[in-house]
Amino acid sequence: MPAQRVNIKDVAKQARVGIVTVSRALNGQEGVSDKTRQRIQDIADSLGYRPNRHARFLKLSFNRSIAVVIKGLDNPLFAKILGRMEREIRAHEYLMSIVSVPHWSDELSEAVKIVNEESVSGVVFLGAQYEHRAADMEKLRVPFVVSTVSWMDSAYRERYASVSIDDRGEAGRVVDYLYGLGHRRIALLGSDSLDNSIGSLRLSGYLEAMRRLGLEPQPGWVRSFDATADEPYSFESGYEMTRDLLAQCPEVTAIFAIADVLAIGALRAARESGREVPRDLSIVGFDGIPAGKFVYPSLTTIEQPVEKIAEITCDMLFSQLAGDSPQHVIVPGSLVERGSVARVSPGKN
Repeated sequence: MPAQRVNIKDVAKQARVGIVTVSRALNGQEGVSDKTRQRIQDIADSLGYRPNRHARFLKLSFNRSIAVVIKGLDNPLFAKILGRMEREIRAHEYLMSIVSVPHWSDELSEAVKIVNEESVSGVVFLGAQYEHRAADMEKLRVPFVVSTVSWMDSAYRERYASVSIDDRGEAGRVVDYLYGLGHRRIALLGSDSLDNSIGSLRLSGYLEAMRRLGLEPQPGWVRSFDATADEPYSFESGYEMTRDLLAQCPEVTAIFAIADVLAIGALRAARESGREVPRDLSIVGFDGIPAGKFVYPSLTTIEQPVEKIAEITCDMLFSQLAGDSPQHVIVPGSLVERGSVARVSPGKN
């Protein structure tokens, strides 16, 4: 097994200084004495530390700004992540700029324009497609982190860093949970297989789990929003999909919504249809946004560890800025049981 590559944290630990100080010293920035700079350089040399291929470019085009490219600026999940990211970015003495792009747009192309026009030092993607062409990734000549989405093309994983939960696995976990409570007629609110984002991953997880359990979704059980809309993840989308679902497939006993905002819309549609949640219909969301605790009934959901995701995202970005290689991290979600799910009534399945 090859030796593990020395990274900037190893240098900082040996030198007994912070990562920011090491980064400044090795990149020739101000704020570090000549004596400390030389000591850090000597330690880096003795450890065999070598910056990655971004380092030379960054020295030539250094700008203390990080661009955060967001798909879904009004997503409550992202609001909490952004707050933590801004604190982390400011702690490293950088500024954060936010760029909102429509759900259907190519966020990578937008990021390339931003880097070329504004010379930002790094990019974070919040919400993104999980597949891009290698040639397009090469155009983005600064370190970048894909946050809340794990891109799937393993051939180019050395080109970017990522942190997310296992969207496919956590979706399957929801189906297993509902199955354990006796539900067999489980519908889904989400996107279709052509949506090249987390929606498609969660749909795949749902379908795989249903088939593994011997359950074949009936026509009409899987409802898809319009992925070409600017903001398809909305209360309205969840409401409309559930209204149509319950009118056409009244036999379903549970709904898995791939986002909490869809699930909250589903709660209203269920109530208007005369169904009591969870007595007549169970509903599970995904993300763990704060609003889920305050709706009635409170929403059972898969909660994403947003603080941890934000912290890891920033750690990985600044490690790359200092010369380290990209990493890929999967963090576990948590199944939070609240008031919107119950064991299926005898005879319903």
